[in-house]
Amino acid sequence: MGTLGCIYDMMQRDKENRELRKAGKKRMNETRDSLLKLTERHRPSSGVSLEQLEQIHAETKARRKWEQQSFFHGKLMFILIVAIVLLAVWLIYLCV
Repeated sequence: MGTLGCIYDMMQRDKENRELRKAGKKRMNETRDSLLKLTERHRPSSGVSLEQLEQIHAETKARRKWEQQSFFHGKLMFILIVAIVLLAVWLIYLCV
């Protein structure tokens, strides 16, 4: 097969792949739409009021702040312990 035949074959494969991609995208969109319709039909209504949402948000914010403080204190304790161990090793090294 000459160069022109290879180029023609490549162009045909590209055209076929383009059509397959379009068909696949269309099928995917149809499947997605049908799944969304199913979930909308069977979705229970939320019984959470605005006040409850605000309370949940405040509790989450307080919990996040507490976790950040706990993590910071843990890091400080770790650094302090490492410093004490290094100091002890250094003192032992000087005494020997």
